[in-house]
Amino acid sequence: MPHSVWMEMGKHAELVKKAYADFELAKRYGDMKEYMTASILYRKATEKVLRAMVASNKKRAPPKDASIEYLAEQAKLPEGMYNELIGMPDESSELLEEESLLEYDESEQTHKADRAEHDSVVQKHNAVRRLLEYAGAGIA
Repeated sequence: MPHSVWMEMGKHAELVKKAYADFELAKRYGDMKEYMTASILYRKATEKVLRAMVASNKKRAPPKDASIEYLAEQAKLPEGMYNELIGMPDESSELLEEESLLEYDESEQTHKADRAEHDSVVQKHNAVRRLLEYAGAGIA
């Protein structure tokens, strides 16, 4: 989304600013290896940006219980970005997988869950960063 469109978001731009704050907080939690909290914050950031984009495009707020898939579709994202966002694992599926990932890897002295959660958070970080850039949030 070009910068001029970002400026046209008006009141919805505040929602993108809040999404950016969630994004920054998620990065800090990820750095502290609090992966589930980081994951939740990345999802919240995604929802806020998409809500702002949809509200700006449609001139009205989307339904409160709208899924990321619905919001991404309504925001008319480029196909690659759309696929990346709807392909992000959600926290409930990650929690269900966690039991099978608790196996200890003797050679690396880590739990597989730590690596899987880390990889998931990195994937979400990159997807949300690209979304914020697309929305013109001025991310470095």
